[in-house]
Amino acid sequence: MSKPDTPFHCPTLFESFVATCALWPRGRAWPVSDGVTPFRFWDWIATVVGVPLSWPTGFVQTGYSAAIAVVRNYIETRLCALRLEFWCASESETHDQWMIEYGLPDSCDPFPDLCTKVAALGGTRCEYYAAVASRAGWTISCETFLNACGAVIGCAQTGCDEVGGHAGSAYLVIDVFLDDSPSYVAAVESPPYIGNFQIGFSLACEPDISPLKCILDRVVHAHLVIAYQTHGGNPQPPVDPDDGRAYLVDTDAAFIIDTDGSNIKVEPT
Repeated sequence: MSKPDTPFHCPTLFESFVATCALWPRGRAWPVSDGVTPFRFWDWIATVVGVPLSWPTGFVQTGYSAAIAVVRNYIETRLCALRLEFWCASESETHDQWMIEYGLPDSCDPFPDLCTKVAALGGTRCEYYAAVASRAGWTISCETFLNACGAVIGCAQTGCDEVGGHAGSAYLVIDVFLDDSPSYVAAVESPPYIGNFQIGFSLACEPDISPLKCILDRVVHAHLVIAYQTHGGNPQPPVDPDDGRAYLVDTDAAFIIDTDGSNIKVEPT
């Protein structure tokens, strides 16, 4: 039932009752539809305690209509509640289905909030990917280029074939600026172990940008081949938490402390 000033209105039990009574045929045999009897019945039934000894004229029909109205109002109430499930801002009962539909929760999703993901429009430009990365705490820039498959006779260019390349793939090169990325956690240099330190060997692994890759994998189109290039992000030297100085470590990973004045401490550079 709708009202002129309220386009969408969920009926009360009384409104469902009156509307049900109005469905009966007209005439003296059907006082339930005269527009007056339902209101008299509603006031009367509120005062009844137990089973009434007698029923005023038309009240049996009206009581029967009231029983139908209870079921009708339950259905109408549930339909009103279902309407709210069509919008993210008002859904409640179907929340688990919404989450499944939008693939949440997902620790890698750039839009972990349900309503934010529903409103996300997506994009295919570098600016969009940079914006998604920025919200997650990463500073990136990117460029695209194509590795064309085949050539027209007489127009092929010598020396442009790429050994092991992906013929026909679209490439996306992403530059990651680690020093400007709050989400990046700098690697810690592995302390040189006695007898195992070799000249020229790196003391740390390559920068770990797997959280960024995980996020971009959700928004970058799958037909693109992504190449990441990192900038900055120098590893941090290992330090003794007590004095902030770097030390050599023994084979059991324990710091070697200068207990005999041999000055084996190594200041971090």
